[in-house]
Amino acid sequence: MIGIALITLTITIFGYILIWAYNRNNYWRKKGIKSLPGLPFVGNCLPVILNKKSVGEILEDIYKAYPNELVIGYFEFTNPRLLIRDNDLLQKVLVTDFGHFVDHGFEVNEEKSPLDNQLFAMNGNKWRAFRSNLAPLFTSSKLKGMYDVMSDVGESLLKYLDENKTTDVDIREAMGLFSMDVIGSAAFGINPEVLKNPQSDFREMGKRVNDVGIMNLIRLWLFICFPVLQKKYGFSFQQHSVIKYFSNIIKNAIHQRKKCGFQRNDFIQMMLQLKEKGHIRIKTLDPNDNYQQDELTDVFEINDDVLMAHALSFLTAGFEATALVITYALLELCMHPEIQDALREEIMEQVKLNGGLTYEALKSMKLMKQIVKETERLYSLIPFLSRMCTKAYTLPNGFTIEKGDFVYIPVTAIHMDPNFYPDPKCFKPERFAEQPKPGTFIPFGDGPRMCVGVRYATLVIKYGLALFLMNYSAKLSPATKLPVQFVNRSFGYIPSEKILFRIEKLN
Repeated sequence: MIGIALITLTITIFGYILIWAYNRNNYWRKKGIKSLPGLPFVGNCLPVILNKKSVGEILEDIYKAYPNELVIGYFEFTNPRLLIRDNDLLQKVLVTDFGHFVDHGFEVNEEKSPLDNQLFAMNGNKWRAFRSNLAPLFTSSKLKGMYDVMSDVGESLLKYLDENKTTDVDIREAMGLFSMDVIGSAAFGINPEVLKNPQSDFREMGKRVNDVGIMNLIRLWLFICFPVLQKKYGFSFQQHSVIKYFSNIIKNAIHQRKKCGFQRNDFIQMMLQLKEKGHIRIKTLDPNDNYQQDELTDVFEINDDVLMAHALSFLTAGFEATALVITYALLELCMHPEIQDALREEIMEQVKLNGGLTYEALKSMKLMKQIVKETERLYSLIPFLSRMCTKAYTLPNGFTIEKGDFVYIPVTAIHMDPNFYPDPKCFKPERFAEQPKPGTFIPFGDGPRMCVGVRYATLVIKYGLALFLMNYSAKLSPATKLPVQFVNRSFGYIPSEKILFRIEKLN
């Protein structure tokens, strides 16, 4: 009798799960939104799980499937997501109607994972308050001050390349070391010197930040796809050993700064100035007051955990991104030697006019700007932008995006759309001789939630490229396999094998 009851219960539960999965897969059809069919429980993500396609490629397939739709539905595992297909609607979501899509939708457990409470993961007024206080770090005057520190790291890069020029140079490794030294030195005064000691703990921990191993990917998927679980159990999107290591380094840097009374225009100094305030205030309108529109004041405490979270995110976020853009730009320049020669000529001209490789010299390089942008278009480091609807929003076709719904902007698909960029797989820097159509070039996002550190990252990229090309000519090693293959399970274009160069010192 008990056995029959257990069998009946099992069949009932199994049947309920199947019915739930079937209804879930019909979610968008019932709402009248076109979508590509997904599989139960994995949705449209099976190719990523099997390492057959990247997230960017899957979203590009969805983007191409219905070219005349405003939005397209799809499934991120069991979660229904809405892909923004129309360019005008995209600009509204990111810029003009941003008030409806303020948040990324991440949930951080501040008690269990306080160092995940970074600007990128913050929501609502808390994000507004901290964004407005961090943005001044990236003014032209502050960037120029940090640029002056880069020259010391530049000398270390040249020494590293000189020592390795007789063999094939792993350019991603070289620029990864350079990026870590620049960010550590210019923004934090840490001087990690990984170019002098590539086997250091700092370099090893830096690699772990962007490791595409299965555990890191599981953490990231949990953080993006299952925010409720993340908040409940306090899963961190970064390894505990990595957080602990870099937190100790930042704490020591802050301690030394306080002890010596030394001041410098960098990220650490900004953090110390915020800490002195003790809190941040931001005034907003009461969303429930339709008549008086009374102002409210939100106050956010600035404690050590908040400072560490922001410092940690700025230190680690740029390690890989800047190195990869430099790597891919040099890769394209090796495959297009005439563009490499033209850029080198521009660099030498501006260096002569400005008395050295100065901040002003970099700003004056027009071809350099075009090459960096074309590289960022061709190799999108972020395959999509996510926004959570914070206030119901009705589309021109009458469909309403409800509060709590997620919308995605398919960055890779937009950058590879031939309607915006004819012959999109070809490297053509001249595309950016003119300003691109709004909403078609979004490697760092757009609107109020555009990456706060984009100007700093761009400065590091331009400096690395200019320094290299001033001193070396480069061509691909025969050992470099073309076309370059990428790690499908990663979120951006991460090469699966080394990109090797043959470099020659210039007189």
